[in-house]
Amino acid sequence: MQASDYLRLKFQSDRQLGIYVQRGMNSYVKETQNVLSNISSGMERASWYTSCLIPRYGDVCNELVTEEKRMSLSIASIFRYHDVIEQMLYLYFEMVIKDTENENEGGKVQGLTKAITGHIADAQTGKAARFGIAYAISKSLSASGTLSNIVAERVASKSPYVIFALQAFGIDQKAALAARKLKTLDPRYFGILYTAELEMLYYFVEPALEEVIKKVRAKILRNLDEIYEELRDKYNV
Repeated sequence: MQASDYLRLKFQSDRQLGIYVQRGMNSYVKETQNVLSNISSGMERASWYTSCLIPRYGDVCNELVTEEKRMSLSIASIFRYHDVIEQMLYLYFEMVIKDTENENEGGKVQGLTKAITGHIADAQTGKAARFGIAYAISKSLSASGTLSNIVAERVASKSPYVIFALQAFGIDQKAALAARKLKTLDPRYFGILYTAELEMLYYFVEPALEEVIKKVRAKILRNLDEIYEELRDKYNV
């Protein structure tokens, strides 16, 4: 099951997903930690809503309400895209390609071209081919077991319904904080996701992209080929 499938199931049903890919005590302990973390975040967000009762904190209240509305739009986008995780990844890789086009007019994508398309390394690829490669990386990463497990863990639990509301609120809180963090880390990518009504789902791809974004911003990674090398071993793509 791919990462986006977990999100669809999560928001189609009032039931939280169980983590079925890992069994035994280690899985149980990790799941319990996720549940407690979500509950804690849910209580934190609920406490923030007390700002709506204090006039001088109206801006805080408005931000919370706006985030809830944006979360609703992002949830709708889960069903609008065939694979929402893949789409979010592709939007980032597409942005990187556009940023490096002037620096790499020839479009050489060496090891990546060989790994994805099976063609001769160091082949000259056009703009369309580079975007095709970005799509291939996005699809492969979205389908990887590692990323699927991350998404499953972030939405999973076997909790009683009595604490379900706090857990759901907790996921909203974590998603909102991740979106705020991205807005500071990479305003342009945040803007792209915002336009696509996806920014509140960044939380689910954050583990895969955050370090890449930091390294791209620091110019440690300068093009799609180097990003692929960074992701290849870690996520088996």
